[in-house]
Amino acid sequence: MNNKPEFTVIIPTYNRCYILWRAIQSVLNQTYPYFEIIIIDDASTDETEKLVGQFTDPRINYIKLKKNGGQSAARNAGLRNAKGKFIAYLDSDNSWYPDFLELMLKGFKDNRDKVVIFCKKNYRLTITDEKGQDIRARDEMTNADKYFDLKRLWHRRIMIDTNCLVHKKAEILKLGGWDENLKFWEDWELSLRVSKKYPKGFLYLNRALLNYEQKINLRDSENTFKLWEKEERKIFNKHKGYPLLKDQTWFPPQVGNRSTLGVVEYLKNKHRL
Repeated sequence: MNNKPEFTVIIPTYNRCYILWRAIQSVLNQTYPYFEIIIIDDASTDETEKLVGQFTDPRINYIKLKKNGGQSAARNAGLRNAKGKFIAYLDSDNSWYPDFLELMLKGFKDNRDKVVIFCKKNYRLTITDEKGQDIRARDEMTNADKYFDLKRLWHRRIMIDTNCLVHKKAEILKLGGWDENLKFWEDWELSLRVSKKYPKGFLYLNRALLNYEQKINLRDSENTFKLWEKEERKIFNKHKGYPLLKDQTWFPPQVGNRSTLGVVEYLKNKHRL
């Protein structure tokens, strides 16, 4: 293997050994082979270390943190140890299509001024209703509505998910990496900081390159949505006064738009919960 891989793939995980193998295997199945995998075990108490030890590929590196610090802290730990020029992330419950890295590399080679490249995802949302029943709410391709612009990013009409993006290492380190003060929406907040420093640094690939799984338990919806709104407030206050925030409607949250309350209404109305 090349001593300095082109890509570093960071997989943060916490007590998900039952599904982590699928994420790892989807990286090992990539058509482009010059990468390293850094698995950041965020102080798991299950058999994650044992599972990782069953993989013998020398491109896999395992780091176990002594204290659970959350996803942003885990990603920053991976970023500090990364050897690759380009950094990609894969959560332990998701998986890439085999040509994810190959197409991302082509995007960077063809567009050398870009800092972040992101793609579509096959988005599968399952909600657990108040009776404990799982309902498949969405199973569809999501995209950026055919085009990308900064105003739509700041107004939260575009959300760049962590699993969909690849970024240049050096530029993101200069921005301070991931905000460890955030427990949600941290990927969107990172994209806002990128847009300030590199407004022309984004490239959107209009192609689905991963399967993305999300589950929301409406039995605990009050606490979940309180957390979402709390994190939205942090992001708003962090960037308050930035010109592209003018006329945004996501904070304070309002029903009928892409805000926390909008998500609540969408789920409840669609499924009559």
